[in-house]
Amino acid sequence: MKDLFVNYFHELTDCVPVPVYEALLSVFLIAVVLIIAFAGIKKGWKKIAKLLLYEYLFLLSCSTVIFRNSNGVRGYELAPLWSYRTIAEGTATMIPEVVMNVVVFVPIGLLMGLIYNEEKWWRVIMAGVGVSFTIELLQLLSKNGCCETDDIIHNTVGCVIGYGAYCVARITKDKVAARKG
Repeated sequence: MKDLFVNYFHELTDCVPVPVYEALLSVFLIAVVLIIAFAGIKKGWKKIAKLLLYEYLFLLSCSTVIFRNSNGVRGYELAPLWSYRTIAEGTATMIPEVVMNVVVFVPIGLLMGLIYNEEKWWRVIMAGVGVSFTIELLQLLSKNGCCETDDIIHNTVGCVIGYGAYCVARITKDKVAARKG
């Protein structure tokens, strides 16, 4: 099973050329230095989180649409939860795809929590649906991958899990601060 996850991860990351990773890292490091220099860490951390979110979204777009090899077929599966039926029928290769579709969106929910630290959980759900729907639509139009309703569901769940992790960390931090104060 571990090999299935490793292979899926490599498929997701290997299609993006190394110079794209280098450019994103360079822009991030330069921007962080400038943000800290001009705004300081206390005021600049939200800007850094926004930059990280934008770069992550770009990298996700690169790996799922922009640099992904086209198979020349407009693939789609619109039946909700079809992947679970496939897994139940014994296709274990679907498990990494389901898990990774959740995991890859966790950072989006986490970063949204850091940036918009309000109790607006519905924004996270809308962002998860919106970003995922956009990727799926682009995959359908460009013939790069398969447009699936399950991916939208799994990606949105990942966003919610990331935001939940942020909420748990914030509540824990507040409790620790209350004990100290």
